[in-house]
Amino acid sequence: MRTVMRRRLGPLGALLLAAALIGPTTAAGTGRTYEVVQCDPLNRGVSGVTLEDAPSYAVKQGCGDPKEDHAIKVTNTRFAQHGRSGRVHWSTPSPSLRIIGAQVQANLRRDHGHVARLWLADGAGHEIARVASGGKHATGFRKYSWHSTGPRAQQFVAHLRCELRRGCKHSDVAKTWLRDVHLEVADYADPRLNAVRGSLLDSGWLRGERTLDAHASDLGSGVSQLSVSVNGVRSSLQNGSCNEILGTRTATQFSSCESEALMQTRSLTTEPPFHDGRNAVAVCALDFATNGSCRERRILVDNKRPSVVFTNFQNPNDPELIRASVSDATSGVASGQLYYRAIGSTIWRPLTTQHRFGQLRARIDSTIDPPGQYEFMATAIDAAGNKTFTTKRANGQPMVLMFPLKSGVRLKAHLAGGSRKVTLSYGRPSKVWGVLQDASGQPLSKQEVTVTEYFGEGALIDRRVRTVHTDSRGRWKERLPGGPSRKVTASYAGTRRYLPEATPAGNLRVKTKASFHLSRHRVREGHKVAFKGRIGHLAARIPSGGKLVELDVKDGKNWQTVRHPFYTRPNGKYRLHYRFGRFYVSNVRYRFRVRVIRERNWPYKAPVSSRVRKLVVKAR
Repeated sequence: MRTVMRRRLGPLGALLLAAALIGPTTAAGTGRTYEVVQCDPLNRGVSGVTLEDAPSYAVKQGCGDPKEDHAIKVTNTRFAQHGRSGRVHWSTPSPSLRIIGAQVQANLRRDHGHVARLWLADGAGHEIARVASGGKHATGFRKYSWHSTGPRAQQFVAHLRCELRRGCKHSDVAKTWLRDVHLEVADYADPRLNAVRGSLLDSGWLRGERTLDAHASDLGSGVSQLSVSVNGVRSSLQNGSCNEILGTRTATQFSSCESEALMQTRSLTTEPPFHDGRNAVAVCALDFATNGSCRERRILVDNKRPSVVFTNFQNPNDPELIRASVSDATSGVASGQLYYRAIGSTIWRPLTTQHRFGQLRARIDSTIDPPGQYEFMATAIDAAGNKTFTTKRANGQPMVLMFPLKSGVRLKAHLAGGSRKVTLSYGRPSKVWGVLQDASGQPLSKQEVTVTEYFGEGALIDRRVRTVHTDSRGRWKERLPGGPSRKVTASYAGTRRYLPEATPAGNLRVKTKASFHLSRHRVREGHKVAFKGRIGHLAARIPSGGKLVELDVKDGKNWQTVRHPFYTRPNGKYRLHYRFGRFYVSNVRYRFRVRVIRERNWPYKAPVSSRVRKLVVKAR
């Protein structure tokens, strides 16, 4: 087994690995410790520290500057109000890490109410232990140390603070300087193996080259090592990315190592320490504080390929069903796939494949490709990943089929009367009928035929779809209810044996209906007459603003429009008032009608005229 990186495994790591071989284990989280060193000759850098200035205090980080005594310095700059301070504090990045010991060099001095202090705090910043306080006299740098006998701290704090209620005068001598910071940290969080996955850990039987990926995380000091063993033999080791002082186990920051680590391995199950049958694989993670966790998995190994062949014949009632028998004597078939391509093509196209009852099955639509010869291939993979393929039937013949595989049909459809264009009166129903036969002319009984009516713009619905069944002679028929003009088609969805088919039945053109009435049939000159009526709109929508119509009067042999065309109300009704002049010298007989004008969004046949109504105008 190979890994991306290699590093020597420490004694504790070896113990953890040995424990993992017995079974999955997790360390108890007893808080193993390590040392963090900053602002020190071993490590001039600082990390995880917060410098907090105040208007009256200056905080300066000079760990790398000999002119600043390689120290972090807090000094007073002017008068300070009560409670103001300059602070330096280290905080553990996680509650799992606690400070249990501290050793620093500090120069502490109090003056004019400015108090210098070193102390430990909990996560909320409350003091839980005092390390040192400055006196009134100059001392230079001194070594201070503390070790926990009680609560564990999450912060190490150094400050210079005004503690006089009246405020503190400016002082040039008050100071809190510190350097050579050594913090003893306890890590109470075991590393976690968040994910151990890969083809090496697949369920069932395995063979050949396999991968294993392990992802570990740690809330404390960080992941130091990841290791893998197979059957009690360590096979790989991955070091984490850690910040430690060369040649020591001393950290330069609280989270010495990265919080996450990833191991990626590849192995051949045909080589030791693997063997056929059961194999034990253990993965262990170690953090910088040497807390550890392990996880174990049992795997099975198989190195024998499965068998696959196509069946000898196609089912005549379901010719598009492709079948291949498949088996595996050892680990069992895990998956299989069927493919096809045109003869002469180099690209195999996959089919949606199911594996059931010892067969690979797929259904192909042989109508979407050009007619011709097509060859098929079957592949099978067992649970261990062994793969095989074939392009032959069980009798050794090539698996080649001629498209299309289904038989064609003949679908006939006609409107009542046998014409492709039928004109109907308003509201009158009609019929459509036809016959369904196979390619040889034999009737197909008990088959579904779909009748679709496509309505024009202005109809309340776009289409109406219904299904009918053929009788023993392959015949079918359907009633077409009254309504707007429409196009009628018939279609057959096909079956597993027969191809689909569609054919137009024809167009129904339905006349508009317009009623027309007069308020009176005799009127004196100078008086009004109301022309009224309604435009039929069964299953149609009156256009926005009304339906356009015109009132016509017979003038000799011709019809003339009275005034100009006008629109009905939204419900299709109309009423037009007309006053006759006072110029008649004798009675005059008129003939009137209403004419429905053709419009683009009107789904009935137009123009259409109403019945003629007679009116006599009486002269005085």
